Amino acid sequence: MNALLRDLAPVLPAAMARDLMGAAGPLPSRITYHAMLSSRDTGALGVTDCTTPAETLVPAHSHAEEDELCIVLSGLLEFRLPGRILRRRAGESLFIPRGTEHEVRALTESRHIAVLTRRSLES
Repeated sequence: MNALLRDLAPVLPAAMARDLMGAAGPLPSRITYHAMLSSRDTGALGVTDCTTPAETLVPAHSHAEEDELCIVLSGLLEFRLPGRILRRRAGESLFIPRGTEHEVRALTESRHIAVLTRRSLES
């Protein structure tokens, strides 16, 4: 079991964690992930509720096949994308197109919904 699946195992079944998260490397174990919908079940859409302690960094990564929509429910998140740094707080959102490298840092304890759409929506 790789580090990502080990970190998610207490909250998500391994197959669902693998399906929901398109990141190439392990995500910090300090983040709590709660699957709301899996693309295995829906065919194209994954929805995860993420709670992140302050000062947690999700290292730079991209999703080759998924667009991502982050909806911030509480706290303050900083997103680093090519050529820009954006901050989003409760009530704000950010769309990240597939293939876009991004890094996320929780500046305060934060909670957000991550919606990942698979390319199959367009096919």
